[in-house]
Amino acid sequence: MITPTKNILNKLIALATLFLMGCQSQESTQPVQQPLIDAVFASGFVTTDHEYMVTANAEGFLLESWVKEGDQVAEGDPLFVISNNVQSEQLENAIANYEYAKNRLRPGSPELSQSGLKVEQSRLQLENDQKNYERYEQLVKTGAVSRMEFDRVKVQFENTKRSLDIAEQSHEDLVANLKLNLDNAATQLAVEREKNGDYVLTSAINGQVISVFEQKGTLVRRGSPVAKIGGGAHLVKLYVAEEDINLLSKGQATYVALNTDPDQVYEARISKIYPAFDEQEQSFVAEARFSKKPAKLFTNTQLQANIIVAEKSNALTLPAEFILEGDSVLLSSNEKVAVELGIRNAEWVEITRGLSVDETVILPKSSDL
Repeated sequence: MITPTKNILNKLIALATLFLMGCQSQESTQPVQQPLIDAVFASGFVTTDHEYMVTANAEGFLLESWVKEGDQVAEGDPLFVISNNVQSEQLENAIANYEYAKNRLRPGSPELSQSGLKVEQSRLQLENDQKNYERYEQLVKTGAVSRMEFDRVKVQFENTKRSLDIAEQSHEDLVANLKLNLDNAATQLAVEREKNGDYVLTSAINGQVISVFEQKGTLVRRGSPVAKIGGGAHLVKLYVAEEDINLLSKGQATYVALNTDPDQVYEARISKIYPAFDEQEQSFVAEARFSKKPAKLFTNTQLQANIIVAEKSNALTLPAEFILEGDSVLLSSNEKVAVELGIRNAEWVEITRGLSVDETVILPKSSDL
């Protein structure tokens, strides 16, 4: 277990009378009934619930920078604009193609009018040929016209009927193709608009601009970070040593000293323990939330903390230097007795069995060891 730093412990004494002052080494002592706290030390920094990097989705020069560090932003707010001359031309072409496709499908467009006119002409011709066919059908029965003349009129009627079917089918095919062209143009326009949107970087959350990495006029690459946005409540991220991680659990009281406010100690509670070892930091990671948020808090502020892993309000204690190897003590009668130990900190150890409050314990001479 990492020993809690004395400066935080001393602050806790003044704040909540939780930690004990170190004692001077003595030749002899007696057990003392007193509160005892065991704590794990951790370093860390202040962060927020939601933090992310605003990255460039395209390459170009930074034309506009509408935010600076400390600005509050809402989800969807524009933050930066990247130059996009080529993309602007492609978007303009997509818009023109879409408008052209839409106009071709518009009622009264030249193509649809011409195709519709062919259908109407074929329909009128069919009406005339049908009347003529019906008339000749009656005449041939009376012998007023020859069978050859009737057959000629019949073929004309059937040809006109097929022509109308062809004209109607051609018109339907034309409408379907124009609709397909319009759909394709609309899809391409949406693609180009989305691409164009890559050149306007917006905020994904409600929050605050923590850092801006690029200035107006600089060349940014696709995927490079432009800014850092943080949102949600402030919390404490803690780095915990491997030998201490098993002592942690959610809800444990944590006392935090911020580097920006070293004379004040703030209470927090462990809210999350990460399940994996952080290779980069070479430690385990935990999070704690302030019981009462400090009046002034800066993201990324460095800090030190003590996490309370055990405490007793009335423990039988001895100074740690009186505990001998093998968990034993030397009585004033020079008798070495075994003791069972409970919680401990850097200066005090709890005696749970083997020693009474009225017995005197001495520090052995080097020859007695």
